[in-house]
Amino acid sequence: MKKTRNLFLMFSLLLLSSCLRMNLEDITPAGLSPDDLRNLQQVEKEMLRGYTFETLVDEKILQAVKQMASTLKPEYKGFHLGKYKLGFLEISDIDRMTVTKFHNYITEKTLTFSFLQPEIARNLSIVERFLIKDMLRELNFENQRHPTIVDQKLAQHLGRVYHLDIIETGVTTETADFIDVNLRMIETRRGRIVAVGSVKIEKTEPVREWLKETGRVGVGWK
Repeated sequence: MKKTRNLFLMFSLLLLSSCLRMNLEDITPAGLSPDDLRNLQQVEKEMLRGYTFETLVDEKILQAVKQMASTLKPEYKGFHLGKYKLGFLEISDIDRMTVTKFHNYITEKTLTFSFLQPEIARNLSIVERFLIKDMLRELNFENQRHPTIVDQKLAQHLGRVYHLDIIETGVTTETADFIDVNLRMIETRRGRIVAVGSVKIEKTEPVREWLKETGRVGVGWK
């Protein structure tokens, strides 16, 4: 009886050890191998092939994303117990009142290029894309005087509700000749900005025509 009990105890300990090892492997981020890095670079190059004005816009968006990856605060690099969770809020105009197909285009390209950056791929896991308008309506956020601003309080609230560590988002502003694209990452714990990127897209004639075509209301907005 004692021998059977000891065997059962040993089996239980082995099973527990195996489970703990599996859980530790699940939460421990795997490093990027040289092949992984080459694959990321190859995909990035393939996305920029061609000589259309869309490719020029993509290059500008990538430039802003690379700035954001390079300015990411050191404490968000090299997390050893698991990747930080990154939520993505769609990009809109500066007043957070309009999201056109053009904004949707920038959002998707920004998200994709972010995934391809080694500093982001190593340390951050993109878990969700949120539509700003729907998200704000669902949360019924208290700051009704400025309901469209992603400020410190809103960032912290999103972190608690959706279990996010960082929010990536951005806004665009327009002048007669340029479009400014400003990207940022906001930590949800303290609501501070931990990475930024900004570029200007010149309004050449092809870009102006494209803006007319993509100026209609985009996904997620009436």
